[in-house]
Amino acid sequence: MNSLYRKRDFGEKINAVFQYIGLHFRSLLMALLYIVGPVAIATAIASSVTMTNILQATSDAQADPGNPYAGLMLMGRLFSPAYWLTLFFSILTNVAVILTTYAHVHRTENGQSVAVADLWEDLQPQIGRMIGFTLLMSIITSIGFIVLLIPGLYIGVVLSTGFAVTYFEKSSFGTTWSRCFALMRDNWWSTFGYLLVMLLIVVIIGLVFTLPSGLFGFLSAAKLLPGNGLPLWFIIANTIALIGRALINSVLYLAVAFQYGNLVEQNENVCLYSAINTIGTTPTKPRATDEGEF
Repeated sequence: MNSLYRKRDFGEKINAVFQYIGLHFRSLLMALLYIVGPVAIATAIASSVTMTNILQATSDAQADPGNPYAGLMLMGRLFSPAYWLTLFFSILTNVAVILTTYAHVHRTENGQSVAVADLWEDLQPQIGRMIGFTLLMSIITSIGFIVLLIPGLYIGVVLSTGFAVTYFEKSSFGTTWSRCFALMRDNWWSTFGYLLVMLLIVVIIGLVFTLPSGLFGFLSAAKLLPGNGLPLWFIIANTIALIGRALINSVLYLAVAFQYGNLVEQNENVCLYSAINTIGTTPTKPRATDEGEF
């Protein structure tokens, strides 16, 4: 049984992630394509427009090197409406990946249907809460990195489980913050090592999607391709890269979910208490029904 709430060592957590993907690959992929795909496409379009603006501004500056306003023009092109749309849709894409992945985990844990419509219904109430947590976590972690690298890294690892806490426990940011520190007590290094390995795996797999668009972007910037701006096939490659990266990121959030379940079980013995409570009952109460308490 690939239960979320189980004590697992380092290797078992990695195996649990890929076992889950092996068991539920088709339904999870379909959910990600239908729910995350449209937002990822919007992100790709906005980012392609932003890159086109930057390339055009760079070309204009090179054509008129004596223009004292060249820097301001470049900044204006960089922070155009397309840039802010790219930022907005990037956050929304990440949130959609997290919510879709965890809605899928929640339903499989309870033995429920994982149809796209059911997942969409489950995750809608959590969109605002997850966006709020993502923004606040990003701001706090960024401040930590600016002040000093170590505080940012420490807080980032501690709050990494906050995505799972926010979804499965439906908690506010303040509650999630204290919950993350409580779960992470004496487990920071194990969590850091585990997530680092999973991040490296995700990055390596993601290169399959990102290398083509990166190569096209470099060739366009170096003016080694015909035409001005970004050609259509680069935009297509960029779209494929962003969608692929979004799909691959679900692996990382699955890893976070299994670490969350591992830490909860270590601290609270959820699975053990559930088994004790089911002794003598008919039919046997599945462990998954306890998940809603967290």
